[in-house]
Amino acid sequence: MLFTLGKTRKEVYGFGFFYILTVYITYLLIGMGLLKASVAFTLYPISKVVAILVIIFGLFNIKEYFWPGRRFSIRIPLSVRGMVSKYAFEATTLSAIIVGFLISVYEFPCSGGIYLAIVGLISHQKTFWSGLPYLLLYNFMFVLPLIIVFFVATNKVFVEKMINIQEKHGRKLHLVLAVTMILLGVFILILVS
Repeated sequence: MLFTLGKTRKEVYGFGFFYILTVYITYLLIGMGLLKASVAFTLYPISKVVAILVIIFGLFNIKEYFWPGRRFSIRIPLSVRGMVSKYAFEATTLSAIIVGFLISVYEFPCSGGIYLAIVGLISHQKTFWSGLPYLLLYNFMFVLPLIIVFFVATNKVFVEKMINIQEKHGRKLHLVLAVTMILLGVFILILVS
């Protein structure tokens, strides 16, 4: 999109760098807060609550697969999508940070189930400080696809193929996420029992 707006390669790379960095930091801060809360309370009840929340997130993804957009939706609201587009068109460092933050916060209900499961597993085994390196690594792995896609996205043919795949198979991702979250939730419940 930024290339079609006539932005230079330097502007595009700057926007991408700050966007990805903001996504990383936002998720890291959310994870640190969740990890701190998990470690601060009695371990087993928190792990069970996390497991149940992960299963609920999984059920919401099943709902999104079969009945997309009905009632409560875990998709980013249209009003936020409009705001994100407005800032993305500006393509400044500040707009990249704003877009990265908004996307992270509003996509958390979709991706947060697996994140909660990971934090639950980390808190079950570690203290906050010994669990923090695992959280740093997990968040790097979380943004690694963004980094790869960002560098590949300068290839117009590849981007068009990815958009077609997303349009064709995007809903199936909700089902894959749902099954993964439910299995993780059950695994955590078994682990802490």
